[in-house]
Parts: sequence; structure tokens; C-alpha cells
Amino acid sequence: MTSEESTSVETKSIQSINVKHITLEKGSKRQYNRKSKTDNKAKELMDKLLEEQELARIKCEQDEFDAQKKEDEEQEFTRHLIEDIAQKKLKEQQKQEQQIEMDQFLEKLIPIAVQIKEEIVSKTIMERVKNAMINTLNYTKIGQKEGEKKQVTGKLIDLTLVEDGDLCMIDFDINKKLSIEETDIIRQNIIDNMHSANVGLVKTAHDGLHAYCNRDGYTLPSNRCVKCIVLDSIEIDIFGQMFKYKEHGGMEQKELVQNRVVGPNSSFRETKNNKRETLKYEAINDWANMTHLASLREILDSWNVGIEIPFKEYVDKVNMREFGWQITEEETIYMMNDELAQACVNGLKNLEIHYYPQSINMEVSLLSVFSGLYGITNEQIRAEGMKNIRQYNKLTPNAEMNYGQSSFNGERKPNSWILTKILRYHNKDYYEQIIKPLLKQNYEVKKQQKISDTVQQIENHENDLKDQFTLIDVSSKALNGKYENKLELVAQNLLRIIKVIPCQNGWCFIIKEYDCIAGKNTIKYKNKTALYDQLRSIRLWQDGKKHITAIDALEQYHSLLEKIGMKFTSNNEGIFNVFQGFKYMQLDEVDQIKIDKFLGLVKDTISVNDERVYEYILNWFAFIVQNVGKKTETAIILKGLQGIGKNVFTNVLCELLTGYSSKNITDIDDFVGKFNTAIENKMLAIANETKNFGESRMSNMDALKSIITESSFEINEKYVHNHEVENVVNIMIVTNNIYPLKIENSDRRYVVCE
Repeated sequence: MTSEESTSVETKSIQSINVKHITLEKGSKRQYNRKSKTDNKAKELMDKLLEEQELARIKCEQDEFDAQKKEDEEQEFTRHLIEDIAQKKLKEQQKQEQQIEMDQFLEKLIPIAVQIKEEIVSKTIMERVKNAMINTLNYTKIGQKEGEKKQVTGKLIDLTLVEDGDLCMIDFDINKKLSIEETDIIRQNIIDNMHSANVGLVKTAHDGLHAYCNRDGYTLPSNRCVKCIVLDSIEIDIFGQMFKYKEHGGMEQKELVQNRVVGPNSSFRETKNNKRETLKYEAINDWANMTHLASLREILDSWNVGIEIPFKEYVDKVNMREFGWQITEEETIYMMNDELAQACVNGLKNLEIHYYPQSINMEVSLLSVFSGLYGITNEQIRAEGMKNIRQYNKLTPNAEMNYGQSSFNGERKPNSWILTKILRYHNKDYYEQIIKPLLKQNYEVKKQQKISDTVQQIENHENDLKDQFTLIDVSSKALNGKYENKLELVAQNLLRIIKVIPCQNGWCFIIKEYDCIAGKNTIKYKNKTALYDQLRSIRLWQDGKKHITAIDALEQYHSLLEKIGMKFTSNNEGIFNVFQGFKYMQLDEVDQIKIDKFLGLVKDTISVNDERVYEYILNWFAFIVQNVGKKTETAIILKGLQGIGKNVFTNVLCELLTGYSSKNITDIDDFVGKFNTAIENKMLAIANETKNFGESRMSNMDALKSIITESSFEINEKYVHNHEVENVVNIMIVTNNIYPLKIENSDRRYVVCE
């Protein structure tokens, strides 16, 4: 018992010890306890607080830096602004002082300049050119060389040698193709237009004019400004002294530029039409003693032509200036319409207007404004423009001081077109948006009016076949220079020859041409290519490098040649009439004896003494003659042996209907085939021993029936657009065959004469 108890106690003790051991060794050691966890949270909060404080400090410092930087920048901007304002004020003050000094200088200089100018302009033309004249020899325009002794026949004036450099000459070259009467009218209009301008006038050898005036500071692009204005009836060149010495490779040379014009009282000879003629330049007014010549600027401004720009810009603007020209073919000036005048007045705003007259492209002068406004014919618009001068624009002190005098001077030189020039240079956006479109519109209106006036002058002609005039005559007139550079004259002649009608696929061209076989003019159809080949060969005149041909006349006046359609005969003037009368005239009295033999042939041979057939044949043909363009709707078949006179009979009928008959058609395809022009516009067609009746006989017969009775058929001619024509043909079939056609018993289209 004791041993067991001892053992039990010992075992329990050991178990107790083991349990305790196990308890002590259980799991790993804790990383933290409640206290350490609390300390870590506190540390994290502290770190976060310190970080926020640091960020706040940094932001505060950045804000202070930004504020200081902004303040510094504002101070710098303010300083620069103050300096800029001060600089601008200083510049304005300096500009004002310079302007005052310039005005004072001009006030002192102007009298001197006026005096110098007066000394120049008060000299006569002869005094100014006496050292610039070169003799011409032996009726040529060749200048005399030193030591050369030949007959002196005239003078050349070299503008380069004119000492004052201000003399210039306007050359009016009138179209040499115009008649003497037309040339005289244009030249007199120029003289009348120049009368108040005080210019020295010289009539040229070819009836043109030279007008001598003062350049007056006008900066020409070159010494010779050729074709400043080009119109159908006149070309205008300007000669002046701009460069005295020749230029090569951008370097001025020592050699003088020759800038010569023929002076008055000069003669030269010219061969024209194999005839030697002596031509002369003659002074019209007191040329030699003319003083105080007109200003080139005023003359060009009155025409609304400005070339006082760099030459390259001048070339670029040639097309633009075209619609700005306001000078007519007769050398008069167009009046400005109210719409354009109002637009010009509306655009005269926010301008700085000066007193001293300068080139318009440089500045606006008060004189030019008044000249433009006084040129407006509508008094209400003009009054509005006068009111706007001071209300909407800035006038210089000198302009204000001389306002009344400028108004007085402007009223003496009215020209409304100056306003468009002012706006072109000084209100460019307004000019491009408003004025330029109106000028283009105005130009187009004038252009259309000119065409309309020309069209009204063109006499309307029909293609009269009895009129022997054809394209050969047009070519002959062109070769001899009869058209005088006037397309309307060519068009008037083309109206006698050509007409244009609409077809299925475009235009068909109808042309009158001589037919050698018929011995008369006939109507023929041509496509565009064929006709244009003919017209292209007719060269009318040369325009620069381009040859003007009859095609140009056709295309410009195409509408005059157009017809709405074509009929064999019609009372509608808009429809082309094919029929234009018979070759032979109707007699008032008939000589029966002269036709007895022919009537005997018809009765004895053609009708075989059958009175009914005889009367029918005569009535059948009489109906055709008496009812032009109508169809009998029957065909006569003449059967018989060879040599009995069938062709004699039909030839007489065709001769009576010359131009509207076909007397010898031998192929059925000419009636019913694809190319059937043989029966187009024919009142009578003779099918003579026609072949191919047997081939495809039934289809041919059906097609022939249609030709006999239908009112129209389609023409399919080679190289010409398909077109439908009126069917006016009546058919006779002449044959020696026993069975020429297959005729049904019920068919009433045929009358058979055996």
C-alpha cells in the first residue's frame, strides 16, 4: 500500500512537473504588450504632427516667396509701363516737335519750291526742249549723227536731255483699223477733254495725239510706261524722265538712256499698199509757246488710273486696274452711280487728312477728298460726304486752316473716282470688302452694256441662199484688213452664213456653202470640229502673241447665231427656215407652145395616154410646188423600157426643184438605211433603178412606207450629231424591172405607171 502510494505520488509529481514545464515552454515570446502598443501609436501621432507642422512651415515660406515674387513682378511691370508711357509721350512730343519743325521748314521751303517750280513751268515748251532736240534725216526717224550732212526732215525730242526732268508726254495711239471719221471723233474728244488741262498737243503721223504735260513729281515706274491703258479703240503710253543713265547688273552706267519722241513739224515716209506716202507730225495748238502745263497726276486721277507704284506691283495689278478704269472708248469719263457713291462716302472715316497735296498712295489730301465729293452728282450723298469730312476724320492743323480754299479748288476739279483710289490705299479692308466688289459689278455692267450696244448695231441676217456671200468672202475681207479689229463686223458677216441649232447631243452647225453640181448655194450640216477648222484658218488680226480668228467672233456672239430649232418652212423667226424659194420665178403668163412637147411626153409616154394617170401625175407634182413642205403621201412608180424618156421627165421636175430634190438615188439605203442624208430637206427624190430592193425586201418595203407617209425621221450623218428633221420628201421610183416592188393589195401608197 505504501509502495503503491509512493509510486502514485511520484508519478503525479512527475506529471505535475511535466505540465509545468510544458506551460513554461508554450508558444513564442510576444513582440509587444499593451503598454508598448500604446507607445507606438503615440509616436505615430507625434511624427504625423511634426510632418504637418513642417509642411505648413514650408508652404508658409513658399507663399511668402510667391507673394514677394509677384510684388516684384508687379513693380517691374509698373516700372516698364511707366517707362513705356514716358517713352511714347517722349516720342509723341518729339514727333510733334518734329512736325512743328517740319511745318515751319515747309512754310519756309514752300515759297522757295513754288518759286523754282514757277520758273520751270513758266518756260515755254520750246525753251525747255531746245537743248534736247535731235535732227532726223531723209524722212526717217533716225537721229543725225555728229558730222553727218543729210537732208533734215524733222526733230526728235530726247526727254532724258530735258534739263528740268519734269516734262513728259502722253501718247494716244488710236487704232489704225478705224475709219477716218471714227478716228477724228476720238481725237476731237481727247482734245476737248484736254482743253481745260492746258497741254501741248501734237497730231501724230497716224492721226493719234501727243499731249505734253508736267510730271509734277509723279513717280513713274520707268521712262517708258507702255500701254498704261488698253482699249479696243485706243492705247495710251506715257514717256517721262525717271532714270537718266542706263543700268546693268544693278549698277548705274555712265551712258545716257535714249528716251526719244518725234517732235512737231517732222516728216517721214512710209510705204503702204505699194504706195510711198509722206506723213507728218503737226502741232495742233500753240505747242512751242505753251507754258504752265497741266499735271500728269491730275490727268491720270481724272481717269482713275494710277501707276505710281513699283513696277512689279504695277504688273501684278494690271488685271485689277482693268475694272477700275473709268475712261470710255471715246475718251470721256463715266459717271459714278449712286450705290458706289454712297459706299465711297461711308468709307471715308478714320482718315488723317492733310493739306499739302501728295500722291494718294502716300497720304490723303483735303483737295483730293473735295475733288472726289464734288464729282458725285447726287446732291444728298454729296452733302453727307461733306458733313463726314470733319465728323469722322482727323484733319491736320494746316488742313483745318485751308479748309475753305481746298473746297474751292476741289469744286473746280470734280472727279468722284478719286474716292475709290483714296479708299484703296487708306481703308484697305473696306476697299476689298465693299468697294472692289462694286467696281467689279460696275465693270461687268459696263461690259455687258457695251456688248448689248454692239449687238444692237449688228444687223440681223438670215442664211439667204440667193446671197452669194460665203466663208470665202469672210476670208478675203480678213486678208485685206476690212474688219478694222472689230469682231462685231465679223459676226455680222457670219450671221449671213452660219446658224446654230440644238441637237440630241449638243449643237448642230448649219452653214451656207456653194454646191458646184447644183450651181447654187445650199445648206449643209457640220459638227463643231469641222466648222472650227474652217473658222480657225480665217485669221483676222494679231493681238500681242495671239491670233484673233473667226472662231473668236463666233464664240463672242454665239447667241446671235442660235435658233431654237429647224423646219422646212415656218413663220416663226426663232426657227431656221430650210426652204428659201425656188430657183425659177413664177411667170405671170404661160407660153403653152414651149411646154407642149414636155406635156406630150408626160401624156403619151409616162401616162400611156391614160387621161386619169396624166391628170394625176400633173396634179401630184402641182401639189408639191403649191404646198411647200407638204407630202402627197403617195409614191409614183414609172415602169417601162429603157430610153423611152422616163429620166427626161424626172430630170425636168428635179430641175424645177433645184436644191430641194435628189434626181438619181440608186441605193435603197439612201432612203431607209443608217445614213439617209440624201432625202433630208428634199421635196422630191427619184429612186433610179434602185438596187438592194430585193435584199431584205420586206423590211425595206416597210421602212419605205414610213418614209412615204410619216412626218419626220432621224438623220444619222457621219461626224454630225443625230438630229430629227421634218419629212417633206415625195418619191418617184423609175425602173425597168418587171417586179420592182412587192406591193400588197390593200396598200394605197403607190401609183404604178406602166
